[in-house]
Amino acid sequence: MSGLPSHVESSTEPTATESPEGRPENRKFRRHDFRTLAIATIHPPDGRENEPVQMCYVLTRNVSRGGICILHPTPLFHSQRIDLELSDGRKFSVAIRWVTRINHGRYIIGCRFAEIAEFSQ
Repeated sequence: MSGLPSHVESSTEPTATESPEGRPENRKFRRHDFRTLAIATIHPPDGRENEPVQMCYVLTRNVSRGGICILHPTPLFHSQRIDLELSDGRKFSVAIRWVTRINHGRYIIGCRFAEIAEFSQ
């Protein structure tokens, strides 16, 4: 038993041709490195809606037409919604698709875009 929540996979850093789960890539859209700081508003999981939202900074790792990958210090649940705001003002909501523990207690969280706000500069 690894001591991790049941919804979290444990892994070393994935290679360029593997998903975080260690399986060969099987994705619809090509991903691109996209490393920046974002403000995250993390909503509580289903069944715990009375808990407060968490606001923090997250680092993004990559982006594709379908979603974005972030780093976070704790595992999150698939039922949680995250609202992200980038430094240029772009905002969007994402749904968690997978969570993988990497070295040093960090988690890679793969998200699909759920809602993208209109962007005006």
